[in-house]
Amino acid sequence: MKVTLTVTDGPHAGREFAFAGRDSFLVGRSKDAHFQLSYDDPYFSRRHFVVEVNPPRCRLLDLKSRNGVSVNGSRASVCELRHGDEVRAGHTLFRVAVSAPDPDSVPTLDLPAAPAPDATVAHSAAPPPEAAGGGVPGYRLGVELGRGGMGVVYRAVREADGVPAAVKLITPSPGAGGRAVERFLREARILCQLRHPHVVRFLEAGEAGDKLLIAMELVAGTDAARLSAARGPLPVATAVRIVCQALAGLAHAHAAGYVHRDVKPHNVLLGGPKGARTAKVADFGLARAFEASRLSGLTLNGEVGGTPAFMAPEQVTHFRGVTPAADQYAAAATLYYLLAGRNAFDLPRDVGAALVMILTDPPVPLRDRRPELPAGLAAVVHKAMARDPADRYPDATACRAALAPFAS
Repeated sequence: MKVTLTVTDGPHAGREFAFAGRDSFLVGRSKDAHFQLSYDDPYFSRRHFVVEVNPPRCRLLDLKSRNGVSVNGSRASVCELRHGDEVRAGHTLFRVAVSAPDPDSVPTLDLPAAPAPDATVAHSAAPPPEAAGGGVPGYRLGVELGRGGMGVVYRAVREADGVPAAVKLITPSPGAGGRAVERFLREARILCQLRHPHVVRFLEAGEAGDKLLIAMELVAGTDAARLSAARGPLPVATAVRIVCQALAGLAHAHAAGYVHRDVKPHNVLLGGPKGARTAKVADFGLARAFEASRLSGLTLNGEVGGTPAFMAPEQVTHFRGVTPAADQYAAAATLYYLLAGRNAFDLPRDVGAALVMILTDPPVPLRDRRPELPAGLAAVVHKAMARDPADRYPDATACRAALAPFAS
């Protein structure tokens, strides 16, 4: 199953771009564009539009281009594309082809947006779902702990040995097939091999009725986002220690070949006795496995949620080629948030404008948010958030070493 974009009119007529898996496709004049237009078509902006692909689905997002994008003759800002659609920008016309058994049956509706990111601290007394195939084999579910783009997390007890756990129930995107489920579960089970004091441990992965089940270590405490919301900007040493511990977990996983892709304050859990809490990175590798498996549908929906504020620019332009440097960027953006109580960018609500800002603008200087912070600390944060991955620290360990003097 694949999606193909063919240029049928304009200076580049005949060119074809095919996508067999999750990917992004940036069109414009900038050097980071996958389809780079020259002055042969002067109506294109530097970054004109991006297409998010997850076969058999794809969605176009206009990146606030000067002359706009039309789909089947109508101006579009965010539009899900179907087999046979025609996309025009400037003098260039693209035709969309979806190689599905029945192109007319390609699903076009996303799952309802979840109201809040994942967390492992209870915020609802909602009972566990009754529709999960009659229950969850091997686990007794308790209260809801949190929810996010991948699913809902419940406090649970493993029936075999009474071990407390956090169970995430995931509803696959409409149209996801059995092979996608198998691939996701296979990759999720591999993650069970990841062991580190600063990484939330995976226990098992499987199916529960029409949902997928991921059982994880239960971290009794809160997360960095909730801590910041409750206390405001954190003391320097506290914020730096949290992120240094997260970087230690990231470095371990990177050495094993894993990239998180969704590091943010909500995914940094803080557990242990009061006064001796430690940070653990949650959902390690699940974001990549979920996205690559075609279970996730599409994510660009015209509004900005929590994740874009911590997303490295290369995650927008080169989805499939994201490296550990993106996790370093996100960890630094998380530290920025914990220190300032605000994100590094004042992102507009429109997702197209927000992505353009991430791609083109520097973060607001950290000391503009909190002037009393050490200049050296701000310099470390901004280096780790450099737009070009080559300008960041060589790896998570080097970034952690640069932050270490500010942890005491």
